[in-house]
Amino acid sequence: MPHWRLVVVTLLWAVPALFLLGCGIFFLWSTGLGRWAWWPMMACMGLAFVLGWYWQKQRRLLRLDFTPPMHWTDRDRQAWALVRARAEAASKLDTEALSTLPLYVDTARDLGLELARFYHPGARDPVGSLTIPEMLAVVELASHDLAEMVDRYVPGGHLLTVDAWRKAKQAADWYQQASNLSWLVYSLFAPVETAARFLASRAGVAGPWQKFQLNLLVWFYSAYLHRLGNYLIELNSGRLRVGARRYRELVQEDKESASPGGMEPANAVRDVTIAIIGQVKSGKSSLINALLGEQRAKVDILPATDEITRFALRHAHLPTQLQILDTMGYGQDGSTEKQARANAEAARQADLILLVMHARNPGRETDVVFLDKLREFFRAHPELKVPPLLGVLTHIDLLSPMMEWSPPYNWQHPHRPKEQQIDAALATLREQLGDRLVGAVPVCTAADKVYGVQEWLLPAVSELLDQARAVALLRCLKAEADTGKIRKVFEQLLAAGKEAAKILWEVSKKR
Repeated sequence: MPHWRLVVVTLLWAVPALFLLGCGIFFLWSTGLGRWAWWPMMACMGLAFVLGWYWQKQRRLLRLDFTPPMHWTDRDRQAWALVRARAEAASKLDTEALSTLPLYVDTARDLGLELARFYHPGARDPVGSLTIPEMLAVVELASHDLAEMVDRYVPGGHLLTVDAWRKAKQAADWYQQASNLSWLVYSLFAPVETAARFLASRAGVAGPWQKFQLNLLVWFYSAYLHRLGNYLIELNSGRLRVGARRYRELVQEDKESASPGGMEPANAVRDVTIAIIGQVKSGKSSLINALLGEQRAKVDILPATDEITRFALRHAHLPTQLQILDTMGYGQDGSTEKQARANAEAARQADLILLVMHARNPGRETDVVFLDKLREFFRAHPELKVPPLLGVLTHIDLLSPMMEWSPPYNWQHPHRPKEQQIDAALATLREQLGDRLVGAVPVCTAADKVYGVQEWLLPAVSELLDQARAVALLRCLKAEADTGKIRKVFEQLLAAGKEAAKILWEVSKKR
């Protein structure tokens, strides 16, 4: 819309309001009620500004959630702490600095270099390995988020121009000068009363108003850092190689799968892969049978699985489909090379790991070795996220008294002997494995007395589904980026070849 048309529309809208405002001021002045109405109005305005400033300071008016996304790795969370530190330091800036566009340009450059050095500490040029499309994806994603924020929270934000941004500070200065001039004029007619009102205005309105303005600018600058830092971390972690559009699609699909209430179940769920890992004869196959509800995994005295076997499970108690990986068991003396390779591959494919352990077997050394090797692997690959590991204590029916089996058992508040033994076994497990596990649940998977799977295991798995989906999203982004690089080159070569052939054909026709 041309400027003169915008001015006309604004004036037509403002004239009635200004007319009513003038009539009200004249009425208050002519009746002598102005001096009585002025103080309550100033008190209300002062209270509004004070509450706005206080709520903004407490991050309750316009909130920024600096909780890192669930799919981020430990390295990403450390990088996020750098972004958050910059946002917290924004409160030290003044209104003049926060109102200038160069600050935002310099901030983007400095933050980009800081995060690049964090992710590539030994590189001579930390940004040299980044691709132009990835860097443009950061600009596209951050700009999209900030545009939505301005459109949602800033009145008339869709009409905000660069000139308006530059003149905002000048307009505020002009308003202040006009206000000071009006106080000077009033003081000529009523010096004592005007002085009292002036002091009350400065104490009750002007100070909080200036602080409120500053806090709003700090909030906007912090939001700018929040969105820019988020996508710079995704950039340096290699997850923007799929492109801005595909990245947004995958993240949106993950959000929808985490809350499928508004979608058709078949479209909302995302498969979660669970690896069943443990020692030989720990009860892995029996646990899978109990989960599947039928004898899908062979149970024998000797381990029958010599490679990874995949099963699909849809359960009424879970909002998503599970892909279960049955792995090779490892012996008490350690893993063979084949077993170690198969278990490591299953762990890398998994979004959630169930470590199965026999309740009557106190030897956990090989389990500790496996978990420590798993930690070493993910420590060497900081771009990956460690799947949550849940311990499953099987054969609880064999705990003393062995002849007693009369569920239900309340091991969380043990009173009966069997409950006390279950609680003691879990306490020993927690002492042996420490923080390597996110939790542990007891189960009995014997064919004729299955117990604990529906009662404790599936609810525990359900609570971990959000973390598992985060691992799945990260793995999906990495896999798609890795597999798409070569395919993208061939697609580009094919497109270039077609365009070259088209040009040659046009040239040959002209001849």
